[in-house]
Amino acid sequence: MTLPLEIERRFDAIRSETEQGGVELLEVQYRRAGNRGILTFIVDKTGGVTLDDCAQVNRRLGSYLDREADEQGQEAGFLRGSYFLEVNSPGLDRPLRLLKDFERAKGEAVRVAWKAESGAGLVTVGKLLEMDAQGVELEDKKGNRTRISFEAITKASRDIGI
Repeated sequence: MTLPLEIERRFDAIRSETEQGGVELLEVQYRRAGNRGILTFIVDKTGGVTLDDCAQVNRRLGSYLDREADEQGQEAGFLRGSYFLEVNSPGLDRPLRLLKDFERAKGEAVRVAWKAESGAGLVTVGKLLEMDAQGVELEDKKGNRTRISFEAITKASRDIGI
């Protein structure tokens, strides 16, 4: 479902509100549940998001949206109606796609599926040591280091089995 116009118009301000809470806004979702809307904000930060982080951002965004609804009056659309506000972490199994996703996972165990130059499909599991615009470097349990270019990566996520 697409985002309500009221959220799209305020997206930069919403992003600013979340960043003031010390987290990065990754995604905003909106769906209907009966006669209420559910507005979900997915946030993250280096080292992971805590329950306290989510609660703080929820209070901050709730106050912001309430102020906006009061200022806009009846024209505020869903902000004037009944809705639930959720703030969630992306979860441990969230795919790592962008450089900043890998930066947040630095020092953690990750699982990277990738294609070797020969075309063979490989999977490397290890501690994420370094990353830059070209790729990532992992260290497995035996201390072996593997450098993988972003172009070769087909799938990556945190590994909770190491």
